[in-house]
Amino acid sequence: MMMQFIWQGCDSMLAAPLVLDLIRLAALAQQRSEAGVMTHTACFFKSPMGTDEQDMFKQFAMLADYLSS
Repeated sequence: MMMQFIWQGCDSMLAAPLVLDLIRLAALAQQRSEAGVMTHTACFFKSPMGTDEQDMFKQFAMLADYLSS
């Protein structure tokens, strides 16, 4: 019997920019003295908290509205 693991960093390379964007959005929310669930980040998650919206275009519009305010 042989157990073999092959790890490729492709997933990590794809996720890193998304994590950096989430950190920047969290820092912006902290500067604005906001607390709680960040519903405007729904487009980053498969099952977002704080919203039932599943349409990616509407989720991205929520993020754009948040950033323009």
